[in-house]
Amino acid sequence: MSNKMNVDALFLGPKSENQVFFKEMMDYAISEHMHWRSDFHPEDAPLMTPVTQHQPDFRDTLYRTEGILQDLSARLKTKSVPWFSPRYLGHMNADTLMVSNLAYVMTMLYNPNNCAHEASPVTTELELAAGHDLCRMFGYDVNKSWAHITSGGTVANYEGVWVARNLKTMPLAIAACEKSKDLVEGMTEHQLLNMKSKDILDLTDELKKRGIFEEVRALTARGVGVDAGKLGKFLVPRSKHYSWMKAMDVLGLGQEHIVPLDVDGNYRTDVEKMREVTFKLMEEGTPILGMVSVVGTTEEGSIDSVHEVMKLRQECEEKYGASFYVHIDAAYGGYVRSMFLDDNNQFMEYDALIERYRNDDVIPEGVVCLNVRYTMRLRQCLKQTLSLSIHIKWVSFNTLPALLQ
Repeated sequence: MSNKMNVDALFLGPKSENQVFFKEMMDYAISEHMHWRSDFHPEDAPLMTPVTQHQPDFRDTLYRTEGILQDLSARLKTKSVPWFSPRYLGHMNADTLMVSNLAYVMTMLYNPNNCAHEASPVTTELELAAGHDLCRMFGYDVNKSWAHITSGGTVANYEGVWVARNLKTMPLAIAACEKSKDLVEGMTEHQLLNMKSKDILDLTDELKKRGIFEEVRALTARGVGVDAGKLGKFLVPRSKHYSWMKAMDVLGLGQEHIVPLDVDGNYRTDVEKMREVTFKLMEEGTPILGMVSVVGTTEEGSIDSVHEVMKLRQECEEKYGASFYVHIDAAYGGYVRSMFLDDNNQFMEYDALIERYRNDDVIPEGVVCLNVRYTMRLRQCLKQTLSLSIHIKWVSFNTLPALLQ
């Protein structure tokens, strides 16, 4: 069997070219589920007998159901957007993989609820496995990182602010608890609100060793509420997704505490203005709750200079003794990173990368798909140590699962 991937075999096709395979696998998914139901305690008598199924009201109910589904189908065919067609390039959506559609239908029939392992013994394990795969792709240590699939990018951003809020209030909670206040003895409130994320995580490890983590965590924002103004400002580029505004609202932090960061002519966060805003807040003594960088904006595909953000944070730590949480909103850049990796999740050199895609017929001969400068810039940004949290569309990563539970 060849290891070569044929992209054309992954999609149903603009003209439903792969409809035979799609129908066969859809029938397989449904048939297997029906067999599973039929074979579960075969000694049980059927709930619906042939007599019941031939009752007028039973048949009428089926006819009404059929009519509703036919009406839905007619509406979908009449007004839906043809994402599948190469003629349509008017939105950021595109066609979906056959396997994703088939797996969705197959799984949906079993009605899993990933909120609890006992309700989803199969899909929860698959989610965790997928999370670990993605963590490896991003260069995280899988023994210290964690990921899960969310309902969308908006929820993933909510979780980014959630992490920042809980992290920011942990030192305050440690100082408020009699059993742990010795860990931060002599520190002012300003110092507590400006601790390094790594130092806060080290403190949480100590709390666990003392067996008081849960007790202290109850004194953070998750337990006692939020004094929004005290936690400082949340810096987000103007290229932000609108969910950041909603996140500040939902989490009680207040939209007025968002500070917009200007973008340059390439729609990237303006580094010099970012530094001006940050140092101004530092001089004023205003804590920074968090700072967002976007790696692949949804509108322009622009890539912020993540390395400049990390450099800026280090400068603030050294000059002002103040640090802040960093969130990488890798809306598109997160997935694009997978294009640059070999089978061992190591970055490939540009020439080797292009050769691989040529050999796999992903990039036809004569077509320049990956600009050298753009590719190297994205690679540089995605090789940074992504601090604590990152989200790609529909997935949230972080190294703080305990603070989110």
